[in-house]
Amino acid sequence: MNKQFLALLAAATLTAATGCSDLKKSDEKNTLGDATQDTAVVARTGKTVGDVAAGAANSVDSAASKVGDTVSNTFDMTKAKLADVKLPEVNLPGVTVRGDENYQVYGLEEKVLFDTDKTTIKPTAAEALKQISASISKRYAGKDVRVLGFADARGDKSYNRELSKQRAEAVKNYLVATDKMPADHLSTEAFGESAPVATNATPAGRQENRRVEIAVRIK
Repeated sequence: MNKQFLALLAAATLTAATGCSDLKKSDEKNTLGDATQDTAVVARTGKTVGDVAAGAANSVDSAASKVGDTVSNTFDMTKAKLADVKLPEVNLPGVTVRGDENYQVYGLEEKVLFDTDKTTIKPTAAEALKQISASISKRYAGKDVRVLGFADARGDKSYNRELSKQRAEAVKNYLVATDKMPADHLSTEAFGESAPVATNATPAGRQENRRVEIAVRIK
């Protein structure tokens, strides 16, 4: 009789110990995924569910902020309605000025800047670039400037794009090195033959398409 009682008592003690162990384990989660708001447990990383949620929210805010900065630094001229502008300080042939409330665009014909199929700026281009850089410094100091390169549709598309890229880079480098424009406000973009302003079926049209534009975002 005593042996049966002792056996029952031992079994009851073991069951109670197991239950306590299980209760303790329920509060110790191995991963953040095991943690819930109901248990409010601390994971083995030392962070509560609230900490993890707050961290995730901060990460989302940071990412959104970076995206916003990227968007604000872009030039979107697809909807720009540019009209001819007369500036007294820009008066050389082969140079145009167009603008709207958001952008001012200084245009230079190929013959002003480069020989055919070349990417080296001609010495005779110095005065035109000096007029443009002086105008930008006077009117739009501190504004972002983008040098845009364009080509006609003759030849290979990849070649035309590379040519327009190298020409835009050449103008940018000249403006920084010679006319002392701030490099941190200057960028480039190459369009190749993708943005013609005239037909590519005639020599005159192709000449118009071979150009460089210096765009200033004024707002």
